[in-house]
Amino acid sequence: MSSAFSARPRRPLLGIAYLIAAIVMFGVLEAVVKYLSQRYPLGQLIWARFFFHLVLMLPFAVEAGLRRSVATARPGIHILRSLLQLLATGGMFVSLRYVPLAEAVSIVYLSPLIVTALSAPLLGEKIDAKKWLAVAAGFAGVLVIMRPGMGVLHWAAAAALVTAFAYALFQIITRRIGGSESTVTTALYTPMVGTVVTSLIAPFDWTGADLEGWALMVCLGVFSGLGHLLVIKAFQHEEASKLAPVNYIHIAWSVVIGIVVFDTVPDLWTVTGAAVIVASGLVVISRRRAGG
Repeated sequence: MSSAFSARPRRPLLGIAYLIAAIVMFGVLEAVVKYLSQRYPLGQLIWARFFFHLVLMLPFAVEAGLRRSVATARPGIHILRSLLQLLATGGMFVSLRYVPLAEAVSIVYLSPLIVTALSAPLLGEKIDAKKWLAVAAGFAGVLVIMRPGMGVLHWAAAAALVTAFAYALFQIITRRIGGSESTVTTALYTPMVGTVVTSLIAPFDWTGADLEGWALMVCLGVFSGLGHLLVIKAFQHEEASKLAPVNYIHIAWSVVIGIVVFDTVPDLWTVTGAAVIVASGLVVISRRRAGG
C-alpha cells in the first residue's frame, strides 16, 4: 500500500478525476453526519470519524513500518496540526447538525481566502491589492449567507466559520512542514491524535447504536480516510494550484445532496453569497498562478 504515496508521472485528467472522487466522498460524509447528528451525540460521531479513519490508515502505516511512521523530529507541530483538524471537524459537525448543507459548505470555503490573508504574517508571502480585495469580497459573501442580525440563519453557522479558520491554519502548518516529513507520518497523526482526544470525551455523552448506526459511523471514517487518500493521489498527478478550482464543485455537490436527500433548496441569499465566495477564490487562484 505504500505505493499509494509514491511519486507518479503527471496526468492532469487523472488528477482531476481523483479530486472529484474525493469531493464525492466528502459530500456523502457530510450527508451521513447530518443524518446521524439527529440521533447521536456529536462527540460520539466525531470519535467515530477519527477512530475508523485511524483503522483505515493502520495498514498503510504497518507496511511503511509502524515505528518509522510514528517517529518524527517534530511531534509538537504534528499534534498542533492534528488538533486544528479536530477543531475544524468539530465545527463542521456542529454546523451540519443545524444548518442546511449548502450553507455550511459554502461558508467553509472561505478557508482558502483565510489562508491567503494569513500567508502574509505567518509565511512572509506578499499579498497584492487584488488578493486583499478578493479576501474582503469573500468575507462579504459569508455575511450575505449568514445575514447577522436578521435572525434568519441558525447560530451554528458561526461554527462553519470556526472550521474555515481552523482548516486555514491546518493548511498553513501543512505547508510549513513541506517535504520534511513523510506523507504516511503526516496522514497518520491526524486520526491518531483525534482518536486519543475524542476517546477521552465521547464516553461522557454516548448513545447506544443499532446496526445501521454503527455501519454509518464506520462510513464516517472510511469516507474521510478514502477522501484524503484520493486528494493525495490527485496531487501526485497535477499541481495543487491547477486543481484548486475543481474544489468548488463541492459547493454544487452539497446543493444537489441537500435537495435530493434533505429536501432543502438554497435561497437566493445563499446562492449569491456562495457565488461571491467562489468568485473571490478563483481570483486568488488566478493571481497565484500569475505570480501576483
